[in-house]
Amino acid sequence: MRKRLVLFAAALCLSLSGCGNSGKNEAVVLDFSEPTAYAQEVDSAGLVMRFGDLQSVHQDGEKVIVKAKIEPNLTSDMTVKQNFFAVADLIKNHGFNTCGELEFWAVADMTNGSEEKVVQFTLEKDAIDGIYDETILDDQVGDHVVDLWVHNSLKQEG
Repeated sequence: MRKRLVLFAAALCLSLSGCGNSGKNEAVVLDFSEPTAYAQEVDSAGLVMRFGDLQSVHQDGEKVIVKAKIEPNLTSDMTVKQNFFAVADLIKNHGFNTCGELEFWAVADMTNGSEEKVVQFTLEKDAIDGIYDETILDDQVGDHVVDLWVHNSLKQEG
């Protein structure tokens, strides 16, 4: 019985990737400190977002444009706010604090089968720095965005 318990524990441990270094996943950190002369896609392979799936990252001068595909949350308000938390994570843990301006686009599958933009906003450098320095908390990011655009389907609960 003890041998079976040990084997079960070992199998569980391996399946959860919690044992050893083989399950460790190093965070991808990008550097946008050098402005680009023209718009170009950035290699973001391996970067995993806190909420949603990263679709693309482009840099145009000091501006970085992130496009992500998101899933609905419990409420429309939570669906919008999850994007602020996702961007805060990118800034604090993946090098997006090095860009001069961050534009975020979230797309989602609509009930008619199409994919549409559902959230878009911009963060300027002072807000990016505040998020990175944690003088702006994750749940305050929405108070510091400019040009917030939200799809009509997320403006109403239901």
